Amino acid sequence: MKLMNLKGTNDFLPKDQIIRNKIVDILKKNFEKYGYLPIETPILNYYDLLAYKYDSDAEILSEIYKLKDQGDRNLGLRYDLTVPFCKVIGLNKDLKMPFRRYEIGRVFRNGPVKLGRTREFYQCDIDVVGIDNRYIEAEQILMAINTYKDLGIDVLVKYNNRKLMSGLIIESGIPEDKIVATIGVIDKLEKISQEELIEMLENLDITKDSITKLLKLFTYQKEEFKEMFKDTTNSLIKEGLDELNELDTYLESLDILDKCKFTPTLARGLTIYTGVVFEFYDTKLRITGALGAGGRYNKIITDFMNNGNSYPAVGLSFGLEPIYEILKNEYQDESIMDIYLVPLDTNIECLKLATELRNNNIKVLIEMNKKKVGKCFEYAEAEKIKFISIIGSNEVTSGLLKVKNMQTKEETEVKMIDLPTFLQKHIDN
Repeated sequence: MKLMNLKGTNDFLPKDQIIRNKIVDILKKNFEKYGYLPIETPILNYYDLLAYKYDSDAEILSEIYKLKDQGDRNLGLRYDLTVPFCKVIGLNKDLKMPFRRYEIGRVFRNGPVKLGRTREFYQCDIDVVGIDNRYIEAEQILMAINTYKDLGIDVLVKYNNRKLMSGLIIESGIPEDKIVATIGVIDKLEKISQEELIEMLENLDITKDSITKLLKLFTYQKEEFKEMFKDTTNSLIKEGLDELNELDTYLESLDILDKCKFTPTLARGLTIYTGVVFEFYDTKLRITGALGAGGRYNKIITDFMNNGNSYPAVGLSFGLEPIYEILKNEYQDESIMDIYLVPLDTNIECLKLATELRNNNIKVLIEMNKKKVGKCFEYAEAEKIKFISIIGSNEVTSGLLKVKNMQTKEETEVKMIDLPTFLQKHIDN
């Protein structure tokens, strides 16, 4: 058998996984700072649950990994964390609203593979259900900007409103039953040529006159829309612009409007979105695709619950894979080990010392294969371990250790009893 990974999946060795763990730690810290609480949901789901919000020809359905259990039930691997979140709300009717949650977990999509997009990957989501205003959208955008900043990434936020998009499509003379399909095409405007775009619209049986009007409308900017439609009777355009105005007020007050760019063609492909949508891009373009995205989806949980109550929701997802692709070249390659103890026939004493250090939250590696001392120094340097100490009978008898800093090459004599304090002081620095 030829050993190989399935296309779109990866093994991550320690030096890579350390970086990925750092990313997740920063995300969790920021999620909790803004009041989001952790949950965990199953990877394995009933297929009907995963598919319920989409038409049978929806592209996402072709990307679901389907399987059957021994009871011949149709199952699938989750492709995002939103549907499982809806299920949690449905199964826990005593949850207090608004309810904020975050979840970091594996999802699976049998789709095309490219840099930053794999078939098995982690999504890092935050969502809140029970708030229907632009206050929360602004806070989520602010949180995202600050979280990416903590990761060392400066982002540009592209944002739009699905109501405005739908209104502009109607204004172009396109029937309402073609709105969803037309939005799917418009969302590709920055990715394909205008000729390809027109061909796709023509395939939807949209007239040339409507296509001309549509393409013209989507060249305008927000202020032009406000002037053009100040007296409009098109309720979708009016509501979309009002929501964008409300959002802009918050973004300006938070002094982050200059990091945001209104993008009238941005749709966020999924049909669940009902209002404001946004995507986050690396300003240095180390990854050209979005590093994360989200938006307002007021209907999916409401329809899922179907109990006469409204469940407005908004959320966003951070893409661990594209973030990792950027940071794997930016973060310094380092070990998580603080000190490497090398016993010279002092195994028991080293184990006792290591236990004391570990009780002080110091990460310790003990040499157990009796490598030659020179090889141990080579190993410590190769693995980027911060400190090394050789411990023989003289060191045990005198209670004095020589501790070498593998970065500065400085060697310090330290009392064995003082080693925890010494390491804590120097590791923190």
